Amino acid sequence: MLNNVKITQNYALKTDDRNFVVMQRKIVDPTKAPGYKAVEGAEPPALKERWDEIAYYPLTTAGLTALIDSVRLREATDSEISSLADLAYVINETTTEIIAAVNAGLSPEFSVKMGA
Repeated sequence: MLNNVKITQNYALKTDDRNFVVMQRKIVDPTKAPGYKAVEGAEPPALKERWDEIAYYPLTTAGLTALIDSVRLREATDSEISSLADLAYVINETTTEIIAAVNAGLSPEFSVKMGA
């Protein structure tokens, strides 16, 4: 089984016995928790990183394709976008990042190319 394979800086995937599972990185600030009270003279607690399960896709090539497309669009919608050109740019940048991540894990004889 795969476990927390990084797709982009904010998204990873893992598998269970039937699914690809998309994980999203969240940064948690303990000082913003309800009931948090600062201790005088003490350092505030450090930010924490956690990975939440946010989507499930079937453990098939079609499921993996849908997962990658979903991550590309999620990254775009997580960004500050004010025009269609910005959207296209973010999707292109995310696609390049995903391709680099995939290629880094492949043997030297194989690589992924867009539009091939």
